[in-house]
Amino acid sequence: MGCDAVQTNTFGANKIGFSEFGIADKTYEINKRAAEIAREACAEFTKASHPRFVIGSIGPGTKLPSLLQTTWDALVDSYTEQVRGLLDGGVDALLIETCQDILQSKSAIMAATDAMVEKNRHVPILCTVTIETTGSMLVGTDIAAAWTAIDPYPQVVAFGLNCATGPQEMSESVRFLSRTCDRLLIVQPNAGLPQLVDGKPYYALTPNELTRWLVEFVEVDGVNIVGGCCGTTPEHLAKVVDAIAGRAPHQREHKFEPSVSSLYQSVTLRQDNAYLAIGERTNANGSKKFREMLAAGDIDGMVRLGRDQVREGSHLLDVCTAYVGRDEVADATVLLKRFVADITAPLVIDSTESPVIESALKLAGGKCVINSINLEDGEEKLDRLCRLARRYGAALIALTIDEEGMAKTCDRKIEIARRIFDLVTKRHKIAPGDLIFDPLTFTICTGVEDDRRLGLETLDALARIKEAMPGVHTVLGLSNISFGIKPPARRVLNSVFLHHARERGLDAAILHTAGIVPLFKIEETHRRVAEDLIFNRHREGYDPLHELLKLFEDVQGEAAQKKERPKRVEDRLKRRIIDGDRIGLEEDLDEAMLTYRPLNIVNDILLDGMKTVGDLFGAGQMQLPFVLQSAET
Repeated sequence: MGCDAVQTNTFGANKIGFSEFGIADKTYEINKRAAEIAREACAEFTKASHPRFVIGSIGPGTKLPSLLQTTWDALVDSYTEQVRGLLDGGVDALLIETCQDILQSKSAIMAATDAMVEKNRHVPILCTVTIETTGSMLVGTDIAAAWTAIDPYPQVVAFGLNCATGPQEMSESVRFLSRTCDRLLIVQPNAGLPQLVDGKPYYALTPNELTRWLVEFVEVDGVNIVGGCCGTTPEHLAKVVDAIAGRAPHQREHKFEPSVSSLYQSVTLRQDNAYLAIGERTNANGSKKFREMLAAGDIDGMVRLGRDQVREGSHLLDVCTAYVGRDEVADATVLLKRFVADITAPLVIDSTESPVIESALKLAGGKCVINSINLEDGEEKLDRLCRLARRYGAALIALTIDEEGMAKTCDRKIEIARRIFDLVTKRHKIAPGDLIFDPLTFTICTGVEDDRRLGLETLDALARIKEAMPGVHTVLGLSNISFGIKPPARRVLNSVFLHHARERGLDAAILHTAGIVPLFKIEETHRRVAEDLIFNRHREGYDPLHELLKLFEDVQGEAAQKKERPKRVEDRLKRRIIDGDRIGLEEDLDEAMLTYRPLNIVNDILLDGMKTVGDLFGAGQMQLPFVLQSAET
């Protein structure tokens, strides 16, 4: 056939699989011998001008962690023993293949890395996932989420797809990886979709048809390694070898935005024309409702709260189960098992305890965010959490706190951020794009003279962090800015502060999205006073804090945001589109249809409202979640 490499016959040769047959103790021996046999076969064909290679095959096994059929620790133990045998048997590379669960993929990468360190023998790791005809892996992970989860592991030198389908069904995923993946690309399709003919598996793709697709993958998509999976025969691969020989892969121009992912989907850290919204209501420290549900063991309620935040526009969820007197590890484990399966948004693991963070990362498929690292206790704890981030492929939120305490001035914030940046990127080799700085938000509502500039210092720090440390991201725990005043006033101050933080380069905010108001909805007086407070524009006889409190002195709850509806139905309908307000919409439409034809209502009234929405969005007065609400209305 002329192939450059052959795989070992060890697809299912791991401890968990062998334990079903009572031979788990032979895992090392069988893998070592399988590698030796493959090595002997390669030796017969190896020439100085054409070396042949042995690739150790590591399949998914029979139990998947995201389906709670096994655990991270059990998988790592199982795969580590397999890799020990393959390394000692002389493999040139390891292929973690036919991955059906991205958490299983990550555990195998970790096991291979551990075994190589133990053996002091390092070989390349290749990884291929299996995308079903549904367009996702078996447990529901799409190709973007799969690549996001694997990207943090530099030891994976090649990534791609194998099995499940033929090349035609793979082509869309191959195109995606061609544009986004910065590693070598590997594609091993079946000889078409598997069929059952006379009770036997049958693959219809001919050698010529398979070859045509693989040549296209090389020449158009820049695929570097091709081969065959189920149904491919020596005739298929001989044709492929003849056609591929001497062809250089297309030079790819790949661009991958720093991202995080859940088991199901990927989310970029930098949103176009919007901020990354991190839902804060699944945090026991900040949400009374969530804390009460945690104490009552109401897991279904906590899941509903998480889903509500996603529906309201949160891209990520901040999850914290810290509660005095309770076992945080146990609570996090029980909750994360449900969150991982039932919520599509990526997770921010929020804890001060390393064991809690690690237990969560062992459950959460995809790429999470660790909240947080800082230098309050010196470098030792930061180093420990950075090692967890490397091991489990997570991003990091970094707070500007050091041994002297929380930084309140812009200069101190930058000083600490630079120190953390150097430790994270140089000592631990974590990419700048996976580092999210929180320059800390403090309340400006105390009335204390020393606190008046705190909001402005934070805004200045946002801009300087992005300038001084290119590639990093920024986040704020937004609601801290307004701590201590009434909810209606907080809503206005939080919304105005978010607007100005965005203008200074803020990428993400930890907040309750339903509590944010687009700027155009805030009364001009309220906005002006809030800005005066944020920018410390007090003067003799005028204190913006006192003025803000006076404005909301007699206002309760949502009343601050309610406005009288226009009398004309045309104006009411346009206002509903701008506000994204669907309650009572049918009655207004019925009234309008007494005068206008439906198509005229759409073209002349509703679309006019959307034009206003577009203008507000372009001017930065309305964020993307509110635009989507208007479009839905």
